[in-house]
Order: sequence, then C-alpha cells, then structure tokens
Amino acid sequence: MTNKHYDQIGWLGFILIISAYLFVTLKCLDVSSSVYHLLNLTGALCMVANAKHKDAKPLFWLNIVWSVIAIIGLMQGRIL
Repeated sequence: MTNKHYDQIGWLGFILIISAYLFVTLKCLDVSSSVYHLLNLTGALCMVANAKHKDAKPLFWLNIVWSVIAIIGLMQGRIL
C-alpha cells in the first residue's frame, strides 16, 4: 500500500472515532450500544495501521488501548 492509502485509512479512523463521540453527545447513541463500541474499535484499528506505518509510537499505543477498551465494552454488552 502507498502512503496515500495509509493516510486515507487514518482519516477513516478519525471520522469513525469522532462520529462515535458526536453521536453520544447528541444522544443518538448510548455509550453502552454495540454501534458505539464498534465505531470506536474500527476507528482505533484504522488509526493503529496508520500509526504503525508512520512509526508514531504514542499514537499506536493510544489506539491499541482504545481498541482494548472498545472490546471490553463489546464483551460487557455480550456482543463478543
């Protein structure tokens, strides 16, 4: 993949995570909903791919932790 592809994946991750936060703030989603956690998980994994490619270690680890938290949320909701 090219740098452009990794940038697009990073922007997709950004959009997914920000959308999850916006939807909760606007009360369109509940923080316990599976959609909220899936948006966060997918967004964080996109950001992990981008950060790994760019060798951005703090961003990489932030999003690994973000992914784990989203997985915990899905497990508590019995989605996983």
